[in-house]
Amino acid sequence: MKKKFSGLLIIPLILFSVSFSVWAEDEDNDVTVKDEELSIDEATLKIVDDPFADTDTSTTTDDTDSDKDSDSDTDTDDETDEDTVVNIDDPFAEDSDDEDIALFDDLDSMFETDSMVDEVDEEEASTDVSAADEFLVSEGVEFGGTFDGSLLSYFSYDYPWTSDFDITDPSQSFVPSVEADLFFDARPESDYRVFGKLGFTSASGTESELSSLIPDSGLTFSTSTDDDGNVSLTSVDEDDVDENDSSQTTVTSDDLESSDDTVTEINITIKELFVDFDWNDKVYFRFGKSMIQWGVGYFWSPADVLNVESIDIEDPTADREGPINFKIHYPFGINNAYLYIITEDVTEPLDTAIAPKVEFVIGKTEIGIGGYYQRESAPKIMTTVSSSIKDFDIFGEGVVSWGSDRVFVRASKDQSAATEDSDDDLETVLDTFKIDDEVFFSATIGANYTHELDNDNGTLLAVGQYFFNGEGYDDSSLLADAYYLSQNSSANGLALEDDDQPEGYEDPDDLSTNDISNWGKHYIGFFFSWSSIMDSKFSFSALSITNLNDLSGMVMPTVNFEIMDYLSIDAGLTITYGDAGDEYTNTLALYGLNDDWDGPTVTFTLGCNIGVGSF
Repeated sequence: MKKKFSGLLIIPLILFSVSFSVWAEDEDNDVTVKDEELSIDEATLKIVDDPFADTDTSTTTDDTDSDKDSDSDTDTDDETDEDTVVNIDDPFAEDSDDEDIALFDDLDSMFETDSMVDEVDEEEASTDVSAADEFLVSEGVEFGGTFDGSLLSYFSYDYPWTSDFDITDPSQSFVPSVEADLFFDARPESDYRVFGKLGFTSASGTESELSSLIPDSGLTFSTSTDDDGNVSLTSVDEDDVDENDSSQTTVTSDDLESSDDTVTEINITIKELFVDFDWNDKVYFRFGKSMIQWGVGYFWSPADVLNVESIDIEDPTADREGPINFKIHYPFGINNAYLYIITEDVTEPLDTAIAPKVEFVIGKTEIGIGGYYQRESAPKIMTTVSSSIKDFDIFGEGVVSWGSDRVFVRASKDQSAATEDSDDDLETVLDTFKIDDEVFFSATIGANYTHELDNDNGTLLAVGQYFFNGEGYDDSSLLADAYYLSQNSSANGLALEDDDQPEGYEDPDDLSTNDISNWGKHYIGFFFSWSSIMDSKFSFSALSITNLNDLSGMVMPTVNFEIMDYLSIDAGLTITYGDAGDEYTNTLALYGLNDDWDGPTVTFTLGCNIGVGSF
């Protein structure tokens, strides 16, 4: 990708023009070389911090998305048996793609000198800094992006491992999709940068397929027009539906099932849009919409309470949406201090969230300590740890909160509604409630292993992670009813009809999708991949996720074959296991979209990836 490749080009260009220059602050802004930090005899790799980057390379592997790392850019992992190498990063660089990193894996082969470190006097250092700044300025605006086209066929089977299983009668669906990211990167000055990224997604399906996502009661929307003629569409809660209100429109599944016409959906989203600048090369600022590197987990990151989106455990390296925030970064030595001011969805100044964080580097280990405060949320203290031992990267994080932001459920005292339910959709009436006066603790620990095989026989990647969810439940006995309640708020046992509401009555807390995800207390996840198997065009990967409380889970093996550049095919299976009503056994059944079978399922996926690449 252009944006990432251009940042890496700065490394050899600067090192070619100057042997080495190290910036160190003192009262007179003198430039000195710290002998105690740089020792050719010890052959230690040192990196000058990139104050604007968000990647901690101490836990990043070639196959692991850099979004799982912390804000520090200090790399203390790599060691060399030969010469000392000093790598000066682009202070506005974005994270590097795997293919870009591979271009410069062997830095020693790029230079023939015995030493890359020279002491320089103050005048020479000043000239070298100015030369380096020139490389950080672009005369125009740089554009680039990625493209990803796919054709996916799904063949889903119910009743596996039973006598009713029929391999010739799967449920089938076909989803063509096109996705693209387009970015711009402007650097008119060495200390000023504006960056933006747009995401484009287009997917097709039939109206009949989309109808399965509409609840039996239908979806009601209200339309309104402002003074400028802009039309807004707002979802109407089931309790507020008024048949006599002409501004409300209700759509039912019957409205769509009558047609098999293809429907194409196009989404355009702003993924990132921010500005970078600094004060006297001492304090660095970023404002705008951007992903925040707050946790270090791969499948789960309990400490990450800042980003808008959580990690997708089926695609843990996918980009996630970050909030609108103001970031202040102060590097001191090889350590870093941050302050985040989160303004996402803020309507009043006092609703702004504050999140400070400090990161310390000790040898090959990085330790982060942070906090989070927002007046309507539970205050939190978090810590992260990442380190490495040879080919292994080890990571862990924990968070302690006073109270919880989660909405909990319990069986209601009044179960008459469940008894009177003629459709048998409701087994147990639930009450919702929140806990504001207890301590909650969640933590995770894991490791990843990366190894390049000899003779170009491919690269191995293995990741394992355990997650303790202090806000989870001991079993899944109420999970199916919680799914039902999340779609039917009127089924809440604490909800009262208008005529029955006493003075001072408040509606009970609504149950959202976030409140029913990660339902259990104990989870474990594994991922394994082998790319370019035995120097071939075949690759293999396998993902496994298990809820250790109800022992439900899923296994997803996938084989990929590269036909030619920009064209590949893959075949995969998604096999679920567990009892009916458990978390991973049958998600469609939990949502009420599969009335015939609520047990384990098997789905075969055949896909073609077309034109995937960067520009």
